[in-house]
Amino acid sequence: MTNHFLGLCVICFALSQAACSSAPEKNYSITRYKDLAMTWMARGDRKRQEQRLDQAVTNYKTAYKYANLRNDMKLMGLSLLKLAAVYLDKKEFTVVEEYIQRVQTMQRFESVDLTLSIKAIQAKKAHLVGDNLTATAYANELVNRYPEDIEKSIYYRWLAVKYAAIPVDLVALDKDVQSLQALKRSAKLENIEIFSFIIYQNALWRVNSQDAHAVDATKSAIEHFSELELTNRIRDCYKLLAKYYTSMGDDQSAQYFEQRIESLTILP
Repeated sequence: MTNHFLGLCVICFALSQAACSSAPEKNYSITRYKDLAMTWMARGDRKRQEQRLDQAVTNYKTAYKYANLRNDMKLMGLSLLKLAAVYLDKKEFTVVEEYIQRVQTMQRFESVDLTLSIKAIQAKKAHLVGDNLTATAYANELVNRYPEDIEKSIYYRWLAVKYAAIPVDLVALDKDVQSLQALKRSAKLENIEIFSFIIYQNALWRVNSQDAHAVDATKSAIEHFSELELTNRIRDCYKLLAKYYTSMGDDQSAQYFEQRIESLTILP
């Protein structure tokens, strides 16, 4: 009788321990590798924006490693395409094609679709090799694929203008800048890099056309890049101001901004 009672106690204890082993919410999804992949991808984005390209490559490769450990095909593909974007900046086009082909192979055998992201890379590549007709066609196609996405439709529309090297409608550009600024102020902006592209191009186009609002547009861009602590982009904007004042014959102002450029040349 005693042995029987002890046996029941052991069984009850085992069952109670098993019951305690499950989390109350029964969430069995582990995101450790995903979190690491996203963290390293964000670090790669930062280094790419700073034009610290070798560091960006290392970070994106680390992101790919963790995405692969999780078997997250979308993150793997995005990591490879971000690597392709870095090698575009390096102008190593053979390497770019290798990464594009790896993603296309993944698409063939896995349930992942990154066709539009691939076309964005191909558009930039075409532009860099001087095939602006193809680059513009890709950009216009991407505009049509994102009719409901304000940020992406704005981005690809003005990317197409850049690639086609056609006259800029500054009134339309101003409206798009204001739309993105409104999204940023309301914390609804999804992609800060799109805003960075537009606000810099706004300054660049206005300086090149000696527009009356060129200085205000460039100072707005400086304020934006200062908030992001992107010293290289702040320097680019000061170059625009120096260029503008030189074209206006204001040597004193141009000299001041040349000094600001020099002070930002040596990065930490």
